[in-house]
Amino acid sequence: MIAQDIHDRLRAVLPASVPILLPEQQREPLDAAPVDAQGRPVVGGGERGLGTYLHQHPQGYVQVEFAQAIRSAGPLRVFWVAVACTTPTQDGCQFLMDWVSRTLIGIPGRDPGLYSEVTPGLPQPLALTSPLVWQARAVLQPLHVGGRLA
Repeated sequence: MIAQDIHDRLRAVLPASVPILLPEQQREPLDAAPVDAQGRPVVGGGERGLGTYLHQHPQGYVQVEFAQAIRSAGPLRVFWVAVACTTPTQDGCQFLMDWVSRTLIGIPGRDPGLYSEVTPGLPQPLALTSPLVWQARAVLQPLHVGGRLA
């Protein structure tokens, strides 16, 4: 429910060229392969995986992870959910994470969103990738009361 809410909010504002992946789609970038004109994977077509996925989606992608229950007190439940932006450039990563943050967290004190930030998403290079890939991973907390997002 939380992951789908995040997906829907981001899909409403991000360009269609930026994939927003649900938790069950985490392997999609890792399994990416070159495709032919009909969109089928090319056998023996060269590089596969994250580099290929980012080549197919040069603006990057957003990965919504599974929500983790942190605590419960009566009808109040606290969840944390990570949202990661992965792009081929540091500037692109920061731009995408800023967009995600404005959409989900809002502007604190002026236009708050439904989610609060537990840890900020700061662009960092992913180790052992060639070429270099950047990722910013924020942990967010929705307010969840009586089985509903509040």
